[in-house]
Amino acid sequence: MSTHRRFSAPWRPLGILLVAAAGCGPARPAAPLPKRPLPPAATYVCRFTAGPITIDGSLNDPAWRKAAELSRFSMPWLPTGDQPASKPARARMLWDRDWLYIAADIEDDVTTHDGPTWDNDVFEVFLKPSLTAPAYYEFQVNVRNTIFDCFIPRRGHVARFMKMHEFGIESAVSLRGTLDDWTDRDQGWSVEMRIPWSSFVHTGGGPQSGDEWRFALCRYDYDVAGESPELSTTAPLPVRSFHSHEHYALLKFEGPALTSDAAPPTPADGQATISTAPEEPRLPRRM
Repeated sequence: MSTHRRFSAPWRPLGILLVAAAGCGPARPAAPLPKRPLPPAATYVCRFTAGPITIDGSLNDPAWRKAAELSRFSMPWLPTGDQPASKPARARMLWDRDWLYIAADIEDDVTTHDGPTWDNDVFEVFLKPSLTAPAYYEFQVNVRNTIFDCFIPRRGHVARFMKMHEFGIESAVSLRGTLDDWTDRDQGWSVEMRIPWSSFVHTGGGPQSGDEWRFALCRYDYDVAGESPELSTTAPLPVRSFHSHEHYALLKFEGPALTSDAAPPTPADGQATISTAPEEPRLPRRM
């Protein structure tokens, strides 16, 4: 069964417990690095798109075919070494002058319970626009298409920042299975989301072509075979914390080829730009 739900409202209260679940508990300072080697942090190229993308959870827009694929979700913090997630997922990212687009197709034995929404499978996006300043963002969509979004000026005590900014995220989920029936074996689910560059006002707005941000795509995977979820990520995190942003991978924004009649992408009206040059930490805007 497929379910398509679209949300454009800025905030859907998910509760403080989701922050504890989706971020591995309150954000903490990064633990000491393990002495074993970690997988390299590859740079993901986020390509500019001029084609329309409909946020319906189906991932069938032609624009997605041009996006590079992220297919390695793993557990790099394990003492036995980096291990791939037990069920595969494929993610893609694109951008244009107004939005950042993110999509994921997740093969899964989906287990969703008739209870708290944080007990559902969750797809998470962490974005850190500056390579030096401490601020970053956390976005989540679960299998029920419930959204969580948060600007975090500095790591630690996430709860105090949960409602300081409203976002205009749109998302849709397509479920290949039966919601709220743990007795069957579902095939998986797909999620599409787009985040307006205006959501990044606290860190300077949207990027220019060639800019680099840090990012991590992460999963919470619930299964009938276990009581606790399996966590996995695309970033080489040395500890089991999605807030360990020092170890996020690089996200490089690739713009359209410049010609005499083509201008470089610019942020939406009223937004500043952000570059890779070192910058002083910014204070959060008073709301």
